[in-house]
Amino acid sequence: MVNSHIVISVPFMAKETDQAKEVQRDHREYCYVCYRVKKNCLCGSVKPFSTQMRFVILMHTKEAKKEKTGTARLARLCLKNAELLIGTDFSRDERVNALLRDPAYFPVLLYPGPQAVNFETHGSFLRPEGKTLLVFVADGTWDSVRRLLFKSRNIQALPRLSFSRSYNSRFIIKKQPGQGYISTIEAIYYLCGEAEAAGYENLKAQSENLMVLFKKMVDTQLHYQEKVHQVRYLDPKTKRKKKVS
Repeated sequence: MVNSHIVISVPFMAKETDQAKEVQRDHREYCYVCYRVKKNCLCGSVKPFSTQMRFVILMHTKEAKKEKTGTARLARLCLKNAELLIGTDFSRDERVNALLRDPAYFPVLLYPGPQAVNFETHGSFLRPEGKTLLVFVADGTWDSVRRLLFKSRNIQALPRLSFSRSYNSRFIIKKQPGQGYISTIEAIYYLCGEAEAAGYENLKAQSENLMVLFKKMVDTQLHYQEKVHQVRYLDPKTKRKKKVS
């Protein structure tokens, strides 16, 4: 089983040299679609695709306020058959409960656990006749996701869906809490892969759009961190690198 939760990237902060201030000024204007700074907007790299599954990403309020560049938003941009809701307790959320009551859906929670099923061993269970698989994905830090599910009893009570194998995160700009922890966009990507292998999806490699976008985000963040790191060690008077003991 793998732990499906988002891992957060925190921008590397430079000292307040003139050069560092200039770098920060370059990153003040935001795109309110991908929630990246306009200079590093990823919208041009988004290639939406359709899935048989319907995804509902439940983003913890703290995550929405603090981590606007989280991977859940990028995943939502890529998935035509998905929506993103923000909150801390969805037990009385009208939209969530309407989806849970809709007879057209078979709702599950993407979350590890001893009773969790996967496409490889429980494919028939996940394909009830005439119903669309509705996958709820909790997004936030590991602790905030647990609090969200504790409060949202309607979601907590759903059958759990997980993976047939473990995956390692490619979110190299963030140290993982432990092995098997992956970001939201990676969790959805791997789920799509397992669903396709089981014959539930026929994406024809379109799910790779998720990882292409994810990789571009990671590469952009690495480039920015390196740029600020270089600026940090410039002497403000000589504009040359300072000696570091």
